[in-house]
Amino acid sequence: AIEIQADYVNQGEAAVEAVRHALSQGQPYAVLFLDMRMPPGMDGFETARQVRALDPEINIVVVTGYSDHSPLQVAKVAGPQDKLYYLAKPFEIDEIRTLAASLSSKWSMEAELKATQTALESTIIELRASEARCRHQSLHDHLTRLPNRHAFQERLSEAVSDKRSDVAVLFVDLDRFKLVNDTLGHGAGDELVCRIGERMARQLPEGAFVARLGGDEFGVILAGDSAATAAETGANLVRLCSENFDLFGTTVQVSASVGYSVRGNAQVDGADLLRRADLALYAAKQEGRSCCRAFLPAMDESSRKRAEIDLRLRMALERDQLALAYQPIIDPFDGSPIGYEALLRWDDADHGLISPSIFVPIAEETGLIVPLGEWVIRRALRDCAGWPTGIVSINLSTRQFQAQTLVEFVVAEAASAGVPHDRIQLEITETALFDDAKLASEILVELRNLGIRIALDDFGTGYSSLVNLKDFEIDCIKIDQSFVASLGTDRQTSAIVNSVTSLARALGLSVVAEGVESEMQVQALRMVGCDLMQGYYYSAPMQDCDLPYLTVEQSNPIRSDTDHDRAAA
Repeated sequence: AIEIQADYVNQGEAAVEAVRHALSQGQPYAVLFLDMRMPPGMDGFETARQVRALDPEINIVVVTGYSDHSPLQVAKVAGPQDKLYYLAKPFEIDEIRTLAASLSSKWSMEAELKATQTALESTIIELRASEARCRHQSLHDHLTRLPNRHAFQERLSEAVSDKRSDVAVLFVDLDRFKLVNDTLGHGAGDELVCRIGERMARQLPEGAFVARLGGDEFGVILAGDSAATAAETGANLVRLCSENFDLFGTTVQVSASVGYSVRGNAQVDGADLLRRADLALYAAKQEGRSCCRAFLPAMDESSRKRAEIDLRLRMALERDQLALAYQPIIDPFDGSPIGYEALLRWDDADHGLISPSIFVPIAEETGLIVPLGEWVIRRALRDCAGWPTGIVSINLSTRQFQAQTLVEFVVAEAASAGVPHDRIQLEITETALFDDAKLASEILVELRNLGIRIALDDFGTGYSSLVNLKDFEIDCIKIDQSFVASLGTDRQTSAIVNSVTSLARALGLSVVAEGVESEMQVQALRMVGCDLMQGYYYSAPMQDCDLPYLTVEQSNPIRSDTDHDRAAA
């Protein structure tokens, strides 16, 4: 049973005030029993009108035997119909109790239902707001707040769907961005990416869509007439990314490479526009960086050739169709070899001999360089095991050198082949050394502690110097053949080689000159005290079976200063 609490008033004004007070207290009435004829003062009709204006939810029961107003008139001010009832006189008190209980129960259920609906509507609003936030987050980069790759794909799909409108896609990639992270920290790298993103968003043409695609790469979409300005936009992107940036008190100057593709009359789809812009970006990187390049059909052909070489190289690796050639490393004072450098060779069935300068960069791009390099290490160590003595020098790519499994792999293969660690020399490039200096230092210490020799290949072609080499575990440096080729004809080159050799010996490093091709070069290198030489003057690379094997007496790869002085005398 529902407990009913009733309040009684004698006049309409008092009824209106009671309803107003109840509402202000948060305890509204469920039912109003109203006698339509209440003279003097406000009659029931006006009372009903004012009460309904105050409380749209209250149930009004008109109690009357006679009224000056028709039910239709009363309904207009006291309705709606589902909240307006009539009770005719005379009536029994039980009728009042029953009707009051019934309407109070109905009022309570409606109130609960309305509260539930309000809560549900609030939840729906919150869910929609949350959905909007989630969608915004899913389409925007958390660091730069720019649209992300997913948003870029969506916008491109919209742009290319209009076949009447031109579309251009530009890819922007920062040059040597990793160096900023390595030298100033990832916080500085993030700040740089944000600054460049802000510049792009602010300075690009109206209507351009810019997104951060990941890392240090951005994408730009130009649609309609603005696509015709792709070349100008690309050049501006190179310029605005090449300005100075103040990062945490340090002034940094970076550069960017840009590649772009315009749909034009070709009517290519979005995926093809992306692929072509990527090829153009690759060309910009290959041509020296800090430049903008448009897609050209020749790039497509070059891409297909690279893909074909990659596929055939993978097949050759799987079928063990590769080979190694060995070039002697010569002691110039007695002409004897102290070891051999392993050089990878690929004789393709259809294309013949393919130069490493062609297939090695492709292997670097695709990641094939690691298994390819492991094959070289394994084969070179097994060949070395058959030599009476002498070292084997093996080239490592940057990716291979930085692989977590390198040291473990070399040790395992050396043990399997039965080759002592002191007969192994690993050649790394300046890029591998300085790409991640901390990691490189750790790896070099670990290799040197095992007794494995380290040579720095192509010294002088990168950005290292003997001064910053002192912090690394290096055994010898190899002077690039471009310097050797100018000996005797260029006084500056001779001075450089002389200085490098003198400083290297002062640091306890041996020096190998590469690309030696003439007696004049040999004599010039001997005069500056170059330890070792290799090149066609002594021997072209040979198959393992053709090597002039070393004797024990010829095997010492590092000569002392006394030995050099005696030989020179």
